[in-house]
Amino acid sequence: MSIKKLATASFANLLIPLSGMLVSPVLSRELGPDRRGLYAAFTLPLVVGGWIGTLGLQDSLSYHLGQRKITCRRALRIAIVASAPLGLLCLALLLVLGRWLFAGLASTYSQFVLISLFAPVHVLVNLLIGCLTGVSDVPSVNIVKAIPALARAAFIALACLLLHVTAFEAAAIFLASGLIGVTIAIYRLRTSEPCRSSELEDTITSRRSIASYSWCCLPGVLAMVSTARLDQVIGLPLIGARELGYYAVAVSVAEIPMVIAAAARTVLLGARGGDTVNVTRVTRCAVAISSCSCLGVTALAPIVLPIFFGEPFRPAVLPTTILAVGTVLYTGMTCMTAILLVEGRPRSSSRSLVIGSALGVVLLLALSPLGAIGAALASLAGYGLSLAIAWRALSRLGTSYGFTNFIVLNSQDLIALRHYLWDTVSRRHLARASTPKQGGHLRAQSD
Repeated sequence: MSIKKLATASFANLLIPLSGMLVSPVLSRELGPDRRGLYAAFTLPLVVGGWIGTLGLQDSLSYHLGQRKITCRRALRIAIVASAPLGLLCLALLLVLGRWLFAGLASTYSQFVLISLFAPVHVLVNLLIGCLTGVSDVPSVNIVKAIPALARAAFIALACLLLHVTAFEAAAIFLASGLIGVTIAIYRLRTSEPCRSSELEDTITSRRSIASYSWCCLPGVLAMVSTARLDQVIGLPLIGARELGYYAVAVSVAEIPMVIAAAARTVLLGARGGDTVNVTRVTRCAVAISSCSCLGVTALAPIVLPIFFGEPFRPAVLPTTILAVGTVLYTGMTCMTAILLVEGRPRSSSRSLVIGSALGVVLLLALSPLGAIGAALASLAGYGLSLAIAWRALSRLGTSYGFTNFIVLNSQDLIALRHYLWDTVSRRHLARASTPKQGGHLRAQSD
């Protein structure tokens, strides 16, 4: 079951960077390197703000639902009510950040203010994803993530092909897609089978418990966002719009294998504490698949980038290669910190992420003269340190969390993977074979 959930979640998460990859060449050619960097400066702060704005409540809801300490209906109510103050706080922080990012650019800052009004929407959709993750409703999480990504890719591509699109207009289309995610998430939470069945397992959980776990998760949330996206958020004044444009393209390509880490985290956060067999299996499979994917990205980057993005983006090849290596470390780091959350160790998870993020920030400032390459090296170092600290924390919980249990596939993993592939192929074969038989049976009856 873990492998099946990992496979389906990986496919759904893959649609997000793939949709970005499909629209990115069109958008890059329409905007050029400078305005492509401005587009990143418009969108990324709000995406990051949507993660930070949950203040750890997303992971807290996932944990309490996953351990059957709260009902789905109550979690939904908490998410909707909390999104208003959290969204306003996120908006205020974005307006302050915008003053620094767009200093001396009054008209650009005004556009950023308008875009920032979508902040409460993105906070809410993340809280709702946390609820769906907690009840282990992986199909619903997949839908909430994939459909808005495909919709915004289609709208942006059409706008670029039919109209002359500015960075502001493209960013507005991108961020408005969050409304689609909110609508789908609320509907799925009200109607999906995992949520209806969870109502039968209600226990009284105090608000203090939910808030306490959220505050413990908050440093980890801040650090995770810093590790994954801070380089792009503050990259404009540090490395300039052109280098940020190169780096944004490199990230859009190298983050394709990161869908494995996101999928694994979704599966792991829905697990029960102490289920060492399944959580280590998910981690091993995720690391193995990510490693193979990153080898492919490294081999194809020199060919694919100039063709799809244009010759001006050839300098993005080396940052892409560096980030591909970092993606393998990022996958292991993401899985191990998620396991710490499931085991009720949010402080240990946050500690590993904070220390790794701090190293990444220091190196980003130190290596900023190297432009996009320096930003990629800073990310690589931060991922590696967070991974080492998270594994050290897990190793203290027992021998089941030894390092080899996270990276070396065993015979049971291969058997489970073979069974999943065999079942998938068999179902498709039976589905295709049944259609002509039914048709022939109907024709025989009519004769």
